[in-house]
Amino acid sequence: MKEKRQSFSFFCQSSQRINVDASRITPTSSPTDSVFRSSCEMVSKSTNEKLKQGIAVRFHGEEGMGQGVVREWFDVLSNEIINPDYGLFTQSADGTTFQPNSNSSVNPDHLNYFCFAGQVLGLALYHRQLVNIYFTRSFYKHILGIPVNYQDVASIDPEYAKNLQWILDNDISDLGLELTFSVETDVFGAMAEVPLKPGGTGILVTQDNKAEYVQLVTELRMTRAIQPQINAFLQGFHTYIPPSLIQLFDEYELELLLSGLPEIDVQDWKKNTEYTSGYDLQEPAVQWFWNVVENLTQEDRVLLLQFVTGSSRVPHGGFAYLMGGSGLQKFTIAAVPFTSHLLPTSSTCINMLKLPEYPSQEVLKDRLLVACHCGSYGYTMA
Repeated sequence: MKEKRQSFSFFCQSSQRINVDASRITPTSSPTDSVFRSSCEMVSKSTNEKLKQGIAVRFHGEEGMGQGVVREWFDVLSNEIINPDYGLFTQSADGTTFQPNSNSSVNPDHLNYFCFAGQVLGLALYHRQLVNIYFTRSFYKHILGIPVNYQDVASIDPEYAKNLQWILDNDISDLGLELTFSVETDVFGAMAEVPLKPGGTGILVTQDNKAEYVQLVTELRMTRAIQPQINAFLQGFHTYIPPSLIQLFDEYELELLLSGLPEIDVQDWKKNTEYTSGYDLQEPAVQWFWNVVENLTQEDRVLLLQFVTGSSRVPHGGFAYLMGGSGLQKFTIAAVPFTSHLLPTSSTCINMLKLPEYPSQEVLKDRLLVACHCGSYGYTMA
């Protein structure tokens, strides 16, 4: 963004011109701040039908117009939506994705801005423009109306997600945990006990109802805590993209629709991969795996990365900086005994691909692609 851009004009295809008054910029305002606030104001004033017909943008002081300028406008707004000065989104634990800020109300205009953010993403998708934002898996689920699960908690609190996983994996009958269907959480700056369901403070968590407890805790932290922000965002987003259309996709596909395909360096990926459970770089299945990856389309490589790590993004600096639930965690391939029809599985918290010892490269490729394309549905056999 060039510093001289303090304001711009915005057109609909109907040639109706909407002007931004540059005199509204205060001495402490940044040029992009002006673009964000002015765009919010202009989009709210324009009719939805005209914005659907088309968009043209002109930055004041520059002659350029056309699709290149429109793309730059979406790029600027993408960066401003996650600008911490607005307090709308917070960075997730992996450092590359964003989640609505439960304390965004410190900005009195936060719900209007969330609605505008939804409109920006809706318009981008409607006009086939890409945005330079990657959200947490749970937020894509919110857009799609898909329920979140405990694994989604790892994006904001990896240790808490581990605790929930431990509860599910172990018999808690005789541990004396004395958990109830309530949790202590921050409510407007003060800690308060919040019931997970009516009468929850008096209901003990048992071996029989622990799955319900984990799901309700997940919904509290990942949904209820940011419900007003989600609702405002969806109000704007659904202005241009109705739920019936967007729900045709899953959360992985939605990320690619909004943000496009990232470039993946296979040699860097291979260089920064670890092996366990009997695998090493010389094992036939491992060599077949890398042969397959080198010949995949870029889209299928992204699906594979999503399947194993939960994100389509490679961290800044490459695969050496891949994050897991507890910090830096390299991509890992673990051996699994082969049985007929068994698909690869993954543990996204530790970036681990559990790869069966397939009898041939052809079988490995077939099973891997099935897992990548259907993995979000929880299939383990095909």
